[in-house]
Amino acid sequence: MKTQYPYNPNRLVIEESALNAAFTQKILSAFPDVPKQIVGQVNEIKKSGHSQYKKKEFIITDYKGDMIKTCPGCVGTVNCNYLVANIVQGCPFGCTYCFLQDYMNSGSIVICGNLEKFFEQLTQVQRNGFLVRLGTGELADSLAFDPILGLTDEIIPHLKNVPNVIMEFKTKSNYVENLLKHDGSEQIVIGWSVNPQIIINHDERGTASLDERIEAARKAANHGYSVAFHFDPIIMINDWESHYIDVVNKIFAAIPAYKIAWISMGVLRITPSLKSIIQERYQNSKLLAYGEFTMSQDGKFRYFRPLRVKLYRTILNAIRSYSTKVPVYCCMETDQVWQEVFNAQPSEQSELSLIFDRNTVYAGSCQES
Repeated sequence: MKTQYPYNPNRLVIEESALNAAFTQKILSAFPDVPKQIVGQVNEIKKSGHSQYKKKEFIITDYKGDMIKTCPGCVGTVNCNYLVANIVQGCPFGCTYCFLQDYMNSGSIVICGNLEKFFEQLTQVQRNGFLVRLGTGELADSLAFDPILGLTDEIIPHLKNVPNVIMEFKTKSNYVENLLKHDGSEQIVIGWSVNPQIIINHDERGTASLDERIEAARKAANHGYSVAFHFDPIIMINDWESHYIDVVNKIFAAIPAYKIAWISMGVLRITPSLKSIIQERYQNSKLLAYGEFTMSQDGKFRYFRPLRVKLYRTILNAIRSYSTKVPVYCCMETDQVWQEVFNAQPSEQSELSLIFDRNTVYAGSCQES
């Protein structure tokens, strides 16, 4: 697989205190011929003006902070009680709208070598039998590096010890080979970000096609995993209604509704600084050409509220034409938008109890059959 995989590292930088960690050694043994540099502290090297990090340079660290955190959400928006695990930071793909361009001060891939710390914290997030949703896709694509890092091979066996933790791996890839080596489980959700193929072509460079993502989801679902889909970011284009309805049609043509753990929706949202980066780096992009933008309370540009509501309602109605039971929710949206889209708040929607109720008790399965 490594000979065909396009994102092998061309340089490894290892923090000295992470050198003897088992996961670090696994990575080093996988790339015996890749140039390596052992450093005291990675942060000091970044501050001293080390050469500009590239996406094919892996920095392996001894991470000192919490590996599992509450999803930060946004000011003035509904929080869905999601936890995030930032084991890897950085992405090999080239999405025009990616916030990592603005968030990270280097283009390198940062990997936490001390993976045992994550497993220790994983046991601590159990809350007296309450269900916990945890994902690895906030600062990285969960599966983009799985063919060479084998992170799912490390994590999946540990999930049996924390049955009330629902683990989501979120991706724009079709790298499910490692997942298919393990027994499928509804406790594990494989989530795909989806967009019309025209948007993938223009603004999601290096990612799997829509058909490839859905086919990978079909394989995962048939293997016993739950799957999820994230219409995020929803982007205004010509004839957007038919394009997004077509995505919904393709999903439900391939995946039984009862295998879908949840579907989320979120519109394009960008900070002023990210907007400047996009305009500088992607001068031919039409990402910002359609729709009226307004500044939100959290300091990000979003489409004008009536337009967001129309976008959400169109996709929601298409989903509901196939299933009334699949949980559908908005990501980083206001109470007012929720009310206008769903005619209810999350607490009033029984199908969303798994997602929004902190007191949902683990009952041996993460979804209805």
